[in-house]
Amino acid sequence: MGMEKRRSRARRGARIAVPLAVAVVGSTLAACSSGPGGTVVNLFGGASASGFDKIIAECNKEAAGKYTIVGNLLPSDADGQREQLVRRLAARDAGMDLLGMDVTWTAEFAEAKWIRSLDEQQKAKSIEGVLEPAVKTAEWKDQLYGIPKHTNVQILWYRKSLVPKPPQTWDELIDTSKKLKEAGKPYQIGFTAAQYEGYVVNVNNFFNAFGATFVNEDSTKATVTANDKAVQALTLLQKIASAGVTSASLSNAQEPEVFADLEAGRSAFAVNWPYVLSAMREANPKVAEDLGYTTFPVVKAGEKPKVTLGGMNYAISTFSKHPNEAFDAAMCLRNEKHQLQTAKDAGDPPVLQSIYDDPEFQKAYPMGKVMLAELKNAVPRPRTPVYQNLSTIISTTLSPPSAINPQQAAQSLNDAIEQAIDGKGILP
Repeated sequence: MGMEKRRSRARRGARIAVPLAVAVVGSTLAACSSGPGGTVVNLFGGASASGFDKIIAECNKEAAGKYTIVGNLLPSDADGQREQLVRRLAARDAGMDLLGMDVTWTAEFAEAKWIRSLDEQQKAKSIEGVLEPAVKTAEWKDQLYGIPKHTNVQILWYRKSLVPKPPQTWDELIDTSKKLKEAGKPYQIGFTAAQYEGYVVNVNNFFNAFGATFVNEDSTKATVTANDKAVQALTLLQKIASAGVTSASLSNAQEPEVFADLEAGRSAFAVNWPYVLSAMREANPKVAEDLGYTTFPVVKAGEKPKVTLGGMNYAISTFSKHPNEAFDAAMCLRNEKHQLQTAKDAGDPPVLQSIYDDPEFQKAYPMGKVMLAELKNAVPRPRTPVYQNLSTIISTTLSPPSAINPQQAAQSLNDAIEQAIDGKGILP
């Protein structure tokens, strides 16, 4: 597998819940609202995922003329995808029906009144059998705005030949890495810490571990300095980054670099998404045979990891002329059969818990039980309409991680987030 393909699959986990497209549809080129198959449901986001054309065709056949789903491509990066959607929704574009949305966009789009909240009947259907944390990513102010489509969590990968028994805690992980280094063996702990969303995911992981938060429930106030929990989280992050057990280029590391260090034998450990196994099987089968996997490190032994959710939700545009058909289309695209299919073909972990017991899924995802254990206790990123600002604030304020002053950084984060909430901060 080439690096560009690996890069695309890697980034889908952290920020890009919408699978990457290879082309852009112009803002005036949406499909018509009706056609030979009856009502057209225009889908924006996720249409280019591997094998997804087959799923669309199957749903169109099943609809039997009630509607026809038309997939529209978006830019290949998350910022570009969001920009396209925002521009068209701000223009009240009725040519958009079903939106494939990053899990971090729900509050922003809901507050702007660009997406519809689901009625009670739709809500019941859309969350039946869905892992509860995935449902949370589609909620804002006690309303459900999305149909969870797929999810994701990071796990700890390690080289079995170097580490017979994987560490459970961060302290154990650091100690094991130091011992490997002293023995002249591959020792690095790989994780993303460049100034982008992948780093924000990891910062959120550390905040989750200590029960720290960035904003309150309705995003009206910054909560970083509400107690000492954020300082504890930042202290641990700085400790890991400055312990001599990470790459010298840690502050530039994104998922592809973390993957490359593991493949090249520089890392003994890597915090990364489930795509690693299938990608490594193609890139380096020998290393793939040596890969072990376990749950995300915790602060104290026996704790359950509280990792950050990735993923994608479907939402129905407020301006769609066919909201009922759009909902039915989303439910077909997200049914059990297609959850399994996209998990196998596109590497998108299911939101339906039943899929994790499927033998086909377990064959493709031998680490499925580890993923499920984390998914049941996972935590969304901060739910706020100013998430784009907050993400930039976190990644820039805490870079490089080795230079973090926990007390000062916590106060700086709190002040900058307050400004963003008050509309005085940086623009997205």
